[in-house]
Amino acid sequence: MNNLISRLINAALAAVDPYNAIQNHLQLDGDNLVIGNRIINLADKDIRCISVGKGSVPMARSIDAIFGDKISQGLVVTKYDHLGDAKFPNNWECIESAHPVPDDLSLDAGDRIWQLLADCTEQTLVLACISGGASALVVAPRNWSALIELLTNPPTTEISQSTQQLIQSTLSSQSIDLANINPDENISLTTLQAIGTALLASGLSIEKVNAVRSSIDRLKNGGLVDRVSKGKVIGMILSDVIGDPIALIASGLTNHPNADNILVGNNLQACQSVAKVASELGYSSQIITTELDGEAQIRGAEIAREIIIKPAKTILIYGGETTVNLPKNCTGKGGRNQELGLAAANELAKHHIPAWVITLATDGTDGPTDAAGVTVNNTTIDQSLALGLDPQSALDRHDAYPFFQQLGDLHLIGATGTNVADILIAIRP
Repeated sequence: MNNLISRLINAALAAVDPYNAIQNHLQLDGDNLVIGNRIINLADKDIRCISVGKGSVPMARSIDAIFGDKISQGLVVTKYDHLGDAKFPNNWECIESAHPVPDDLSLDAGDRIWQLLADCTEQTLVLACISGGASALVVAPRNWSALIELLTNPPTTEISQSTQQLIQSTLSSQSIDLANINPDENISLTTLQAIGTALLASGLSIEKVNAVRSSIDRLKNGGLVDRVSKGKVIGMILSDVIGDPIALIASGLTNHPNADNILVGNNLQACQSVAKVASELGYSSQIITTELDGEAQIRGAEIAREIIIKPAKTILIYGGETTVNLPKNCTGKGGRNQELGLAAANELAKHHIPAWVITLATDGTDGPTDAAGVTVNNTTIDQSLALGLDPQSALDRHDAYPFFQQLGDLHLIGATGTNVADILIAIRP
């Protein structure tokens, strides 16, 4: 079973390798850049590359391999410990910053992008490699008036009244009174951090979290393209958002009518690769959805119930991203995939049917942990009880990481260099 699981996980990640994704979509033919059936003449072009997100390093390496010294300036921004031993030419700069809550270096990264794009002309071509995680890794806060406007505008589907109230409550907890703030000054980093933390803990979907981020950041929601002005932007997008909306991936850095955006990889590709390998190994495989969302505990129990009624030699595949609604002052450690796995294990334990559920954050890190997910089966709970663990207490406290750490069931695969949301695999051997 371990060999099967490893092959399925490897298939998912290989299908969305960012280096290959760029190679598959861009070709250089002399002075011409070929993108599908489009040709862009590069003669006299000032070509710059900005690569941001958890997949930014392999995407930037791929650009460097294709264009070489045709790139006049390059900037790579990724999460801490994601740069590895990657080497770039001297005219490239690399920054590691924080995720999922921005830090000082996220602010520095935003400043560097703003500066790099300050002198663009009609001859400038910006190759923007965008992958998930960039919303926190790069921040360029607008002034306070943008936040005031967000809170006073009528509620929308993306930014509801409850979201506005959550942000207002967060400001109050920070003793921030907008009536006494200079609206022309930039929103402080500490405020961005507090708002980001509150939104992520609220159980809101990443789409709704990014809608807020887009409203209060100069680079997001197409701001990067505005900064390029009369130059041309080609956005190469590795999607980690359900449905692949350019406006929400990395908070829409290249979401602009003047940008030529190309989807180079997404969750569906990873799911299809898992299904293909499963079929080759003699399993009946089915992709149930690539739009899995909702509360992790609920979805975990549902997936367990779905797999146990299937015949032997069945594999069900789910893609998407669930959420966890954390209570205030929660001290538990884990992530949505670990929590989903624990809920699935609880459900599987109720039935005497061999079945497995594998959870995987394709970027290699689930929530604030170094685990990508877990593997559970119908014996997981019995094994935990034999060790004196309390699975229900761990679930109630949102404390799945130490629970699975003691069982040895965590996927500790390290940073993968890609990011296309989550893959859940249910197996009936």
